[in-house]
Amino acid sequence: MAASSYKQLLKSVGFQSFLWTQFLGAYNDNVYKILVSLLAVEIGAKNGKGSEYLSLAGVVFIIPFLLFSGYSGHLADVFNKRRVLIATKSLEVVSMGLAIPALVSQRVDLMMAVLFLLALQATLFSPAKYGILPEMLPDRDLSRANGLLEMSTFVAIVVGTSSGTFLFSAWKNEPWKMGVMMLAIAMAGTLMSFKIGRVASPTVRAPFALNPFAEVLTGMKRLYRDRPLWLTVIGMSYFWFLGALFQMDLILVGREVMHVNEMRVGLMLTALAVGIGVGSMAAGRLSGDKVELGLVPLGSLGMGASSMLLCWLVPSWSGAIVALALLGFSSGLFIVPLNAFLQQRSGDDEKGRLLATNNFLNMVGILLASAALWGLHDKAGVAPHKIVLYAGIFTVAATVYSISVVPDFLVRFVLWMLAHTLFRIRIVGAENVPFRGPALLVANHVSHVDGFLIGACVQRFIRFMVYRPYYEIKALNPFFRLTKAIPVGTGSRRDIVQSLLSARRELEAGHVVCIFAEGSISRTGNLLPFKRGLERIGDGLDVPVIPVHLDRLWGSIFSFERGRFFWKWPKRVPYPVTVSFGRPLSTKATAQDVRLAIMELGSDRSITVARGATFSTCASSALQNTTGSHSLSRIQAARSSPTVKRW
Repeated sequence: MAASSYKQLLKSVGFQSFLWTQFLGAYNDNVYKILVSLLAVEIGAKNGKGSEYLSLAGVVFIIPFLLFSGYSGHLADVFNKRRVLIATKSLEVVSMGLAIPALVSQRVDLMMAVLFLLALQATLFSPAKYGILPEMLPDRDLSRANGLLEMSTFVAIVVGTSSGTFLFSAWKNEPWKMGVMMLAIAMAGTLMSFKIGRVASPTVRAPFALNPFAEVLTGMKRLYRDRPLWLTVIGMSYFWFLGALFQMDLILVGREVMHVNEMRVGLMLTALAVGIGVGSMAAGRLSGDKVELGLVPLGSLGMGASSMLLCWLVPSWSGAIVALALLGFSSGLFIVPLNAFLQQRSGDDEKGRLLATNNFLNMVGILLASAALWGLHDKAGVAPHKIVLYAGIFTVAATVYSISVVPDFLVRFVLWMLAHTLFRIRIVGAENVPFRGPALLVANHVSHVDGFLIGACVQRFIRFMVYRPYYEIKALNPFFRLTKAIPVGTGSRRDIVQSLLSARRELEAGHVVCIFAEGSISRTGNLLPFKRGLERIGDGLDVPVIPVHLDRLWGSIFSFERGRFFWKWPKRVPYPVTVSFGRPLSTKATAQDVRLAIMELGSDRSITVARGATFSTCASSALQNTTGSHSLSRIQAARSSPTVKRW
């Protein structure tokens, strides 16, 4: 499904144009930065200021992100993001036009001024670039889109840096040719931007704040109030901190520890960038049709382990290449879900502000990386490969702390691991589960892992109603508490009523609740009669009731097939499962109406369409065989009844 969706996504002319627009811009940025760096070093070598010019180039490129991120966020929030992208690409054309006389004059101050303009263009471009994705694409494509975006960005970094070095060698004495080539690329990118998919313009325009840091401060306050979003931005800033630290430190590792030439050091950095690109694509594919935060701790732990492995393998150059590729791959798994989550969770009226705040904090992370390298290597005398080791240890420790503070990442990680090791899940109708607001899921109960499978299919965190004896098992209780499961009493009627009231309060708070209305796991594989608790939970609430059917689980070791749970040899691993989410019903639907809707879902999934027969004919026939014509007429009546309306 994921591979097919990648193909479908790339068939969109608007999205393809978006990718090419940002790729050509990132390519130009890196070509010009490496050309200016090489020229500045060569010019500075004549007066002993080569290293100073190199450091100055890095500072000049960062300053616009620190000074103008607030303005860029405001632009993305109050103007149409597509128009912002087109306008800022035009600024790139102006910058590259000015680059020609600057390169020809060989004046460092003019080249730095053009670099500043180019960085300003990137600052204004970034919030609209990331903010347009959730407006241009549905939620299910966000992870794949971000995977392609990150992959193309790092390909642009690798190709731009390497080709910039080649261009400098070939046209060092004819710098106007380099300028003309970059101007042509900027013009091509600008023309491509006109084909980016159209999006709606904002309906509310916030007042402009003259203070460049006002938007950033407001964004930081907003992020801090939302712990998952705050940790998301901190995680992304740490990614850029680690990337900048390794980019600088690997040069020292190559020279001082491994004693290899500049070409091999460049290949080490290339392995890291290529690994990030591949990992980004993998993250998009593994996430499927949702933003999968479960990949974040996996990627973070992989980053820490790869860093420690790199330190252990030094001074082996081939070993370092492998470790860096693994580090890059893990980084891709880490950064793509965070990017997608920030885009998705940010409100439409604040998306630009929060993305700009993220850019600001990312740049702070890069500056801190320079300070950390200076303090550890130059002042404390720590060996370069030991810095990598300490970074790996800190990454693992930070991961453990993050999942202890915000268990959302741990829960998603556990669900993701279950879904991708023991089972191969096919999801049908996931769009029927609302991304925001309350919903009551009602599912059939075939095995002990039904809740885990449903949770792995839905991006939102679900409050499951759990049989109290299971809830109180010591090994499982911590996990149930993290997921805010609702224990269902087995004693007095009062306990049961209290459980139903707890579920009702969760719905009133805007959460998703799931109930297994059969009341117990099926011992035959057939659907049991439904209890009426779901009616009491939703009575009087304006909440969608979503039928859920789990198919093909009968026969797994977690079901009662062959007369026992667990103690039987699995027929296959991973086990294929289909989880279907039906069209929402009103809370006025009875338990019998919901049961029939689930039976209809099961019928739709289990029918193999005969050659030449229509799907609807086969489905109706099979449903009549399963539930009888009277049941079929009740389902059809439920669809059209004013009291059991579709949501």
